[in-house]
Amino acid sequence: MKQSFKLRTIQEAMSTEAPTIGTFHREKSKEFTEAYISLWLIYLNDMLNLNKPLSEVQIELCAVHIVEEFYMLKVSELALLFKRIISGEFGEFYESISIAKVLTFFREYLEERFAVAVDSTLREHRDRQSDQTFNVSSNVRRIVKDGARGFNSRRPK
Repeated sequence: MKQSFKLRTIQEAMSTEAPTIGTFHREKSKEFTEAYISLWLIYLNDMLNLNKPLSEVQIELCAVHIVEEFYMLKVSELALLFKRIISGEFGEFYESISIAKVLTFFREYLEERFAVAVDSTLREHRDRQSDQTFNVSSNVRRIVKDGARGFNSRRPK
């Protein structure tokens, strides 16, 4: 959880070598993954210091939803997301938090993540296009190679 303070952008969180929630689910177990997410939710409860925090049952149910719906998120993205929730980037809590609020934060983050991924992909595509060498005809290549004299000598009369 300390690493979350190092991450500043979605791009940084996405580009780390961290495993995804789905990887945990496959390699460890469903129970392990839900417990891991539950720890994050308990941390959120503690940090927000609300009058009506999530109950134990709500934490367990919320963890199940997160594992099922947001399996593609990396652990580094969880760190960034919870950091943003705690810092108030998703709005006021008004002394309470609910499963619906938490899942809404995750969905909003996912929309931002998709937009960042699309922008990144388009940028990479434009960069690759601009790096490609210009496709020139054989006559122009010959002019460059042999000079204009070589081109004129080969031209039909």
